[in-house]
Amino acid sequence: MKTKVLLLAGIAAALAANSVAQTNYTINASLATGGGDDPLARPRVVVEKVSAVKAAVVINTGTVEQTAFELLNQKRVENGLKPVAWSDQLATIARTHSRNMAELKFFGHCGLDHKMVSDRADDIGLKKWRAIGENIAYTRGYKDPIERAVELWLESPGHRQNLLSDEWRESAVGVTVAEDGSYYFTQVFLKR
Repeated sequence: MKTKVLLLAGIAAALAANSVAQTNYTINASLATGGGDDPLARPRVVVEKVSAVKAAVVINTGTVEQTAFELLNQKRVENGLKPVAWSDQLATIARTHSRNMAELKFFGHCGLDHKMVSDRADDIGLKKWRAIGENIAYTRGYKDPIERAVELWLESPGHRQNLLSDEWRESAVGVTVAEDGSYYFTQVFLKR
């Protein structure tokens, strides 16, 4: 009897250890939060199905945005340009567009409301600018979605020209991660 109880306890412990190991492998993301009271800067929970296990993966989109912004400024410096300054107003515009693309399942500069980046700037009361521009990217299934988005922008002549223009003084990146794990990036540029 004692042997059967020990055997069952051993099997239960092995199953529990396997479950914990599988969960730890599946939940492989930063649980850091950030963004203060801005609900658009808060992490978004993405549920992925791995085998028969569902796991919540928390992605700190604020950290993704800052990492992408720093990488984009690094690319500007590598090309002999000054870095652009972060703008919270532009971040709001970028986050709103990325969120709309992810939630409404579309990808394009023109929103389903027929608004372009200049219209979105008007919506938040951003006035007195001389030039505004926008880059968008969509990635899914890449080990480093930030690096891939930047590669896509640099490989596209129009996006590259936007990114490496010496006209811009301010910028921001907004990122939303859809429930299927797709990343929607929007970068907005501005010259006042």
